[in-house]
Amino acid sequence: MMISFLCQIVFSQKNDKGWKEAEDFLRSQTYSISKTSDLRLLGRNIKHRFTDETSRLKATYLWVIQNINYDCEGLKNKNSRWALDSVLLNRKAVCAGYVNVFRNLCDAAGVECVDVNGYGRSGFESLLVNIDSFMTNHTWNAVKIGGEWKLIDITWASGYTNEDCTDFTLHRNDWYFCTEPSRFAWDHYPQDSSWQLLSKPIAWKEFYRYPLLYQGIVENNIEDFFPRSVIIHKNVGDTIQFHFKSKQPFNRIILSSRKLKQLYLTDTPERTREGYRYVYRIEKQGVYDLQIDLMFAEANRTFNTIYVKTYTDIIYWVNAK
Repeated sequence: MMISFLCQIVFSQKNDKGWKEAEDFLRSQTYSISKTSDLRLLGRNIKHRFTDETSRLKATYLWVIQNINYDCEGLKNKNSRWALDSVLLNRKAVCAGYVNVFRNLCDAAGVECVDVNGYGRSGFESLLVNIDSFMTNHTWNAVKIGGEWKLIDITWASGYTNEDCTDFTLHRNDWYFCTEPSRFAWDHYPQDSSWQLLSKPIAWKEFYRYPLLYQGIVENNIEDFFPRSVIIHKNVGDTIQFHFKSKQPFNRIILSSRKLKQLYLTDTPERTREGYRYVYRIEKQGVYDLQIDLMFAEANRTFNTIYVKTYTDIIYWVNAK
């Protein structure tokens, strides 16, 4: 399974010195990698070059996200690649292939790594699915660094597809590199709940009721949100109170809908002690998505324009009578 964003924003740690050292080392490895033995040679070279686990992990992570593309065609034809030699030869894979390459490279580089199976929530279509019982549709990894387990989604970190999964864009996204477990759990649910790495694991019925959370949640440093349930049952004329916990400054909120094209509203959220509050009045009847974008808009007096950084944050599903 591959993630697709309505508004793709990339979170990266590229300026960290350790990343540059890993990048420089990988550029120095000029031999072809098209089979398992080549990959293991790269892993051994990484292990020899870097003495610490963190640097080894960065090098293995970078190689995979820079060299493997998501196999949209294989997914549609139900002939997707996951076997190691096939992935390395064609440089295409679905999630099972990504984690297979990453785990094998980590093993050769001296980094403990395991596969984690579970459910990954992404894409607009996941709003429409009411899942009463757990199902698996995705695979990611956990790595052990300094005696502590960290979570990595190597597939989602490599880029994104369009909604129909007909095209893949290679684009680094470090949000899924050693993500804080409490936030990783917003869109990943492991089959084995211990891999949530949380002292109090989230129940499946709580997880699948979450709204669809997009990259704006990260870019806008939103620590918490309300309502917590994706489905909002209301009557026309009723109001919905939205709350967002963040220390980041915002002066605009946009509410729009992909399904209900005529729904588009720009307004100013109310500042609270912990973040922001906005009361929205239901004007349209029907069943439709409600997309919320928070932003900070700055006026440029010279050109008399407003420059706006727009991030998709949260999408709910409204049932208005």
